[in-house]
Amino acid sequence: MSELQKRAMRFLEDKNPVIVSNRGPVEFFKENDETVMKRGAGGLVSTLLPLVERFSGVWISSAMTVEDARVASGYPENRVPLPEDDPRFTVSFVIVDRERYESYYSIISNPLLWFVQHYMWNTPYDPQIDDKVYRAWEDGYVHVNKKFGDKVISEIERNEKDSLIMLQDYHLYLCPFFIKKEIGDVFLSHFIHIPWPQRDYFNILPERMRADIIGGLLSNTILGFHIERYCANFFECCEDLGYEVDGDRGIVRNGDEKTLVKSYPISVDPESMERTVSSPTFMEKDEFVRKLKGNMFLIYRTDRADLSKNIIRGFRAYELFLRDHPEFHGKVKFLATGKPTRQQIREYRNYSEEVKDTVEEINEKYGTDEWKPIEYIYRADYELVAAAFKNYDCLIVNPIADGMNIVPKEAAIINREDGALILSERAGCYDELAEHVIGVNPFDIKETADAIYSAMKMSPGKRKKLSEGLKSRVLKRTIYHWINEQFDDFEDLWES
Repeated sequence: MSELQKRAMRFLEDKNPVIVSNRGPVEFFKENDETVMKRGAGGLVSTLLPLVERFSGVWISSAMTVEDARVASGYPENRVPLPEDDPRFTVSFVIVDRERYESYYSIISNPLLWFVQHYMWNTPYDPQIDDKVYRAWEDGYVHVNKKFGDKVISEIERNEKDSLIMLQDYHLYLCPFFIKKEIGDVFLSHFIHIPWPQRDYFNILPERMRADIIGGLLSNTILGFHIERYCANFFECCEDLGYEVDGDRGIVRNGDEKTLVKSYPISVDPESMERTVSSPTFMEKDEFVRKLKGNMFLIYRTDRADLSKNIIRGFRAYELFLRDHPEFHGKVKFLATGKPTRQQIREYRNYSEEVKDTVEEINEKYGTDEWKPIEYIYRADYELVAAAFKNYDCLIVNPIADGMNIVPKEAAIINREDGALILSERAGCYDELAEHVIGVNPFDIKETADAIYSAMKMSPGKRKKLSEGLKSRVLKRTIYHWINEQFDDFEDLWES
């Protein structure tokens, strides 16, 4: 165990950690009539779950699947001890009527809030905030946030230790208000993993919703964002609603209460990724990628099929590169991996189809019997992603907006080809990594096409220098720095 991990453990010795998020650390589903449990993916679970396990903590989350709800209903108060044979922590499921959950998740959280916070609405046409949206707000988002608040309160009251409440992300903006209303003097932290938009774009939301959101977030003791720019945007939104802001100290006052607003850039766990690349499954995928690459220059990208990821413009930039540089036909391969997301929402279904159509169009236009310009693998497979990270010559990460985007950080740790990184200036990680990347305006496909050409023509020495600089920068700040910086501030404010 590293010293950073030990520091986190020491802080929690006399506390009961309670993590609160829409998606939890595990998911139950049916497979051949058997109930199967799958651990959640991502850095949040990898970082926080060991802390929750070590101190017999609780993770409060939505029952995302029918099987989640069925399993939870078999335990008092829907509190599922895990692992069942030797419990080390508890998942406390929030179960709500399916229609209410869909209103909360598929109308308000996604797309309304997600689209606002990623600057994705086509404002001459959308959003249309009508009776359906207002009903979804009251019957869905407000209702589910209240249910989460009730669940947190019950966990606080049942435990003899002080509970450290760590709320996560945009699904739960109102939850702190409901907790504070009942408990009063309680320490609450909330981390927002997506961008906070500029005031004019945030004002797309009706004032009533904006007031509830800001009021909910200012019920926290500490509010965290990835980067300073999001903090500054949040301060402006608070000022618009009449709150007193001290930007220099990072404080917003709400009457006699105050909230510390601060940036904590999230990172990755290098040890976990090194374990991934030593697994037998990874070795198989590594062989597949190397065979696909052959002697060609390998360009790679990996994304959920989310509109914010800007996948189509990335492919159009590659198409422009192929048009302008026929000398590279047959010498370059674009591997893209992805997975479906939020397919119950029309905009996401349509986008997934448009991505596939774009790939087929480019392959038909430029491909030959011997060469397929784009290989698009549309499924979730992290070992395959890791194998592509290891072997790419150029990685493209070009979101139109992203809270952080840890793909460049994961890739930097694993890559063994001195790969170049083309990175959107609107990714949260750009400011941190800018010195070691080829930066692009994500809306400018000509600039992105030129960046692909620059990556291909870059000297081995320069590529090596950029690649080593990127890896060194990432290794200086791991995910345990992210958690300990928060814990340091928690400790400073705990008794104040």
